[in-house]
Amino acid sequence: MVRSSLWMLVSTFLFAVMAVLTKFATESLTVWEIIFFRSLCGVILCAAVLKRRRITVRTVHPWRHLLRCAIGTSCITLGVVALKLLPLGTAQTFNYSGPLWFCLFLSIAAAMKGERLERPLLLAVAAGFAGVLLVLRPDIPTEAMTGALVGVVVGFLGGSADFMIRDLSHHREPPERIVFFFTLAGTVTGFIGSLATGFSGLTTGSALLLLGIGVSATFAQLALTVGWTYGHPILNAIFQFAGIPFAVFFGFLLFGETPDLIAALGITLVAASGLAASLIRMRSEKRALAETSSAASSGK
Repeated sequence: MVRSSLWMLVSTFLFAVMAVLTKFATESLTVWEIIFFRSLCGVILCAAVLKRRRITVRTVHPWRHLLRCAIGTSCITLGVVALKLLPLGTAQTFNYSGPLWFCLFLSIAAAMKGERLERPLLLAVAAGFAGVLLVLRPDIPTEAMTGALVGVVVGFLGGSADFMIRDLSHHREPPERIVFFFTLAGTVTGFIGSLATGFSGLTTGSALLLLGIGVSATFAQLALTVGWTYGHPILNAIFQFAGIPFAVFFGFLLFGETPDLIAALGITLVAASGLAASLIRMRSEKRALAETSSAASSGK
């Protein structure tokens, strides 16, 4: 189980590589082209996996898939925009704020059901959003402010997408089908957007960038799936947030990006709080499952 969690570390590294290639690609390609070619690789792979495992694409929850696809496609599209406007580390920090939103949604859902709210979880979420505010400060340039606002929306949509994936899983939808519809939606959206804005004349360099984006994104998703399926949940959560230091390192090495003290503090706070919130949530879910099992056994 511990060894399988190393796939989560592989996943975060590959997602960081994908972010680097995407940032390079935004200099010569449109957002829609990047989304199209990234998603196309995914949909081809998912179709092959569905066929091999004999999983049908027929579903009894089309509206849930539609909502998940709309949220997820909007998230990755705006994520590319954020990478174009922001330093790599900052853009990825907003992207990894998704677990904070996810935990906030869970807390709201629990409050609506009249369940007890966990104070440590709320404190972790509050600290994380304080970190977001440190990154999102008013003295940054206008273009960076626009990118930061886009980044906040990306984090919100990422948390919403995770919430929808959780909902679909509770309705016994296989992950292969969920990912297939998501990549299909990205492919269609990217193609329509590219038709509207026009396809760029691909050079050898841009074609290699697109290939690298598609391959790294696909294998990152595969590694992520293996990690969450067979790995240790706590190690998975720890390794998941390794994506932020990976992005900061690549940003410094390849783009000469060095966050100032306030931004660095905000980035650290978001990563630490997101990790803490994820661990607290997993502990709570494990305790709730144990209590349910205990009650069921007593009922017998």
